[in-house]
Amino acid sequence: MEASTRVARQVVAELVKAGVSTFVLCPGSRSAPLAYALGAAADAGVLTLHVEIDERVAGFVVLGAALAGKPAAVVTTSGSAVANLHPAVEEANHAGVPLIVLAADRPHELRGVRASQTADHRAILEGSVRFVTEIPAGAPHVRGQVMRAANKATGTNPGPVLINVAFREPLVPSSNWTDPIADCRFERPKPARHPVVVSGPSNRSLGIANLLHVAPNLGHVPILAEPTGELRSHSNAVGAHPLLLRTRVREQIDSVVVLGHPTLTREVSHLLADPKVSVFAVDEPAGYTDAAGTAHVVNLREVNDLLSNAEPGWLDRWLDLDRTAQKAIDREIGTELSFPTIARALTSSPVPTQLAASSIIRAVNLYGHAPAGPMFANRGLAGIDGTISTAIGAAIALGQPARVVVGDLAFIYDLGALAKGAGQKIPGLDVVVVDDHGGSLFATLDYGAGDEPTYDRLFRTEKDVDIEAATRAFGVDYAAPTTLEEFVRLLSQPDGVRITHVDLGRIPMGVERASRQDLGEVIVRILEP
Repeated sequence: MEASTRVARQVVAELVKAGVSTFVLCPGSRSAPLAYALGAAADAGVLTLHVEIDERVAGFVVLGAALAGKPAAVVTTSGSAVANLHPAVEEANHAGVPLIVLAADRPHELRGVRASQTADHRAILEGSVRFVTEIPAGAPHVRGQVMRAANKATGTNPGPVLINVAFREPLVPSSNWTDPIADCRFERPKPARHPVVVSGPSNRSLGIANLLHVAPNLGHVPILAEPTGELRSHSNAVGAHPLLLRTRVREQIDSVVVLGHPTLTREVSHLLADPKVSVFAVDEPAGYTDAAGTAHVVNLREVNDLLSNAEPGWLDRWLDLDRTAQKAIDREIGTELSFPTIARALTSSPVPTQLAASSIIRAVNLYGHAPAGPMFANRGLAGIDGTISTAIGAAIALGQPARVVVGDLAFIYDLGALAKGAGQKIPGLDVVVVDDHGGSLFATLDYGAGDEPTYDRLFRTEKDVDIEAATRAFGVDYAAPTTLEEFVRLLSQPDGVRITHVDLGRIPMGVERASRQDLGEVIVRILEP
């Protein structure tokens, strides 16, 4: 099937599943794939199709249809056609009417080169719509983008949205749409036998007790929670889940419920992109997580039914494996200061802790205890800037001492946060600097398999900074533990503002990469001898 035909049929089907039953089509060439798909669906009786030649008229026809009932969609070709919808879109914007603009577009590479009938549709309408999604030519998945747009159109702040779909030739289908009725039918998901919950950071602020009140079955299945995930403190949180996802138990997972914004591990990303696994993303004010574009969007109350049919013993299997993994971690990581031992120590401390978006949060995710004390991180965009400042804000809001754990680069980024305002105090801040002499995290990625001088110059980017001298310049206490025992003792004594400088030394790229990989492989072999 032509990519343009496949994408057009998927977009139409997902809009129908989302409750759109009235479509108004304006003729055009680039929109031909959508026109053929709408014609076939209308002939099958799954939607109502009306045709207008004037886009301005079409926009107001759709406005009337949306005012009278369900959300409705107007379909145009590329170029000035979209601009002619603007009056109707503005009315929908100010009246809160769920109007969906479904615009066909030329491929993105034709923008800015004066290709015929090519305009920036986003620029035309963005100031007047609630949401814009761009579907590139030949996109493998469209469900997530279409569902997100439909949810924005009909949500708590309803209004117009733009779905911009690029198409490449051929634009004419080579075969009929076999069964538009079946493809457009919404089917309520069935409860799975082997579900898991993936829990990432969230701004929902419900608290674990309220989450479980709304959806108590969240606590009856394996919970794969990141260090800052809402459910990390639950007794069923599987601490070593990134390692368990490398074992055979991973192949038994048939369903995943996603809470919040998980971003840390490739194993979880691969799980959420697996076409054999049903993924249900829970919507929240910031949106839902669906990087693969294949998730079903659900609300929190629907989750309880999705998790109601888990096989007896499924949760126990995960918890048993996790206990084995935890014992193996304790045995294999040794007693020297390292990322894994630091992660274990941090998650044994009750002090609220901010984690930098670097090696340390990944070490905590892999080797930290679960449940653990309250942890925070800037994971919206996962930058390392402002980490110390964010922790200061947390300490002020909580009214109690807090801890922040950064690498040496994140520390340098936010060093100015240690400058105290005259007469201002914070309850206390323990800044733990895990000094790995630059961005050693990159050694674990593809860049760590290349040329070491190139890696050191472009990715490690070690800085020649005297951390103790910088600390003293700001009038802050300084400690430099050299043993794990000394480090643990300092963690138990948060007092005032202090820099705890843990110097791990400069480890060559290849050694760093091998040591991090080898530890995980050893534990996986213990789990599956």
